[in-house]
Amino acid sequence: MPPKFKTIAIDSASEWARLTFSKTMKKSAKDLEKIREPFDYPGATERIQMVVRRMKDYKAKGIEVVITAHEQIEKIYAKGGMITPKGQTPQEPIAVAGWPDLPGKTAPAEVMRALDNVFRMKWMNGKKVWNSNREPLGGGGDYWEVKDRFNAPAIQAGYLPANYFELAELARANAQCNWEPPYLWMLYGVPGIGKTRSLLTFPRPIIIFDIDRGTASISKEIKAPNSQITVKSYVSEEQADYEIFLKDLEEAANA
Repeated sequence: MPPKFKTIAIDSASEWARLTFSKTMKKSAKDLEKIREPFDYPGATERIQMVVRRMKDYKAKGIEVVITAHEQIEKIYAKGGMITPKGQTPQEPIAVAGWPDLPGKTAPAEVMRALDNVFRMKWMNGKKVWNSNREPLGGGGDYWEVKDRFNAPAIQAGYLPANYFELAELARANAQCNWEPPYLWMLYGVPGIGKTRSLLTFPRPIIIFDIDRGTASISKEIKAPNSQITVKSYVSEEQADYEIFLKDLEEAANA
């Protein structure tokens, strides 16, 4: 029997990370004083990585999984190099990476490693595109990180239409591409560029796990007759919502 949902989407990774911190910190939404500490990071980031690895099982069921994220620029230091002892010269970063907004120094790389397609959404010639090119951050050797499983740079020089079905049609028609969905996706970019709206282009029925209340921007489409869009919402500052989120995620994948 095919799965009930053809697409599972999490909007967004940034707020999902905040939800995992709330779980780690045992934080209530009413608590405005509890601040995350360095020792909170290992548990929160590992929870994110465990769920992302679990998503490979969702993919095996025939489900597209999409995660939206804001973008960030992160300085990467050699191990033990970020906190400099008093009186010593701060160590220079060994690299600067542009990548999805996830906490910690290793979580973004670990998450990206587990995913199939990671594209940076941007404006180009007045159109929104999913960029599959590893573009430089500036004049040095630092880049916006991307990846794909189907040779995306062979399509339109790597500047892909910000639409799943348009992309699928181009990929199937291109002999250089090996298009074998479903995939695990990450779409990241600046706030307000339309990452949530891009979710509307993925196969339906779709369920969106809305952790940053971003689906307000597509409420008209969600409420339309026969939209085949289900939305589950959570409060990222409430630890109790973490277990609810996990339960809902598993139920959606096994429906």
